[in-house]
Amino acid sequence: MYGKMKNKELLVTINDLKDISELKRLGINNFVYPLQNFCVGIPNTFLISDIKEKGFIFINRVLDNNSILELEKILKNIPANIMGIIFDDLGVLELVKNLDIIKILYLNHFNTNIESIKIYMEYVDSVVVSSDITKNELEYIINKMPNKLTVMVLGYLQAMYSRRHLISNYQNYHKVKAKNPMKIVNDNNEFLVYENEFGTVLYHLPLYNGLELLDLPCQYYLIMNTFLSVKELANILKGKSDLSTDTGFLYQETIYKLKGDSDD
Repeated sequence: MYGKMKNKELLVTINDLKDISELKRLGINNFVYPLQNFCVGIPNTFLISDIKEKGFIFINRVLDNNSILELEKILKNIPANIMGIIFDDLGVLELVKNLDIIKILYLNHFNTNIESIKIYMEYVDSVVVSSDITKNELEYIINKMPNKLTVMVLGYLQAMYSRRHLISNYQNYHKVKAKNPMKIVNDNNEFLVYENEFGTVLYHLPLYNGLELLDLPCQYYLIMNTFLSVKELANILKGKSDLSTDTGFLYQETIYKLKGDSDD
């Protein structure tokens, strides 16, 4: 797997600025910094002034009027080392349309078909294709727009995002000791839950490993390094990790036929 990384445009989220030198030794040079006050589900975020290396800023929460205005002030004085922005809220499109930076739209559970992606590509430089579809569907979409799209290849997949403080509400109601992040089990499904002031994210467990998608002709390959150490990431990339992983929906369709009268 390590050989497949050569000459690939990997985008890797940063947990700690001290990790950058080690990531460079792994051959990773495109860093993604979760922007402080504009992210949910991510423990470690950064002020724009913290970012000294070249890289992308990352925004993944739903923004209200005040946060849009706050972001507008930041972007008006964006430093030259910020190469691009990865974002979720469509309101950001208006703020970045005249900026000379790389714009990547990451709508998480959307962008599952070529038609919607074509429309969004009129406004941005790349779109992250959803991880909710199969490998065959990903191949079909990406091959329609080779070397233009982005795909997530490693990380914990976001199952749900709520603006409510679900951990705090649960802990306050049941009078239990605070634990954040925490693991929960629902039937046979296990999730990692993390809450901050902007809401709560549930991540599917185990870790998603889609590194086989490095074979696809994408512009960028996204690694969401949240909750992983550099050592754990390095071991995964080198095929030496003992962490439990799965392939998400790559080989599991999420389309089901409902039983009707004609199905007896």
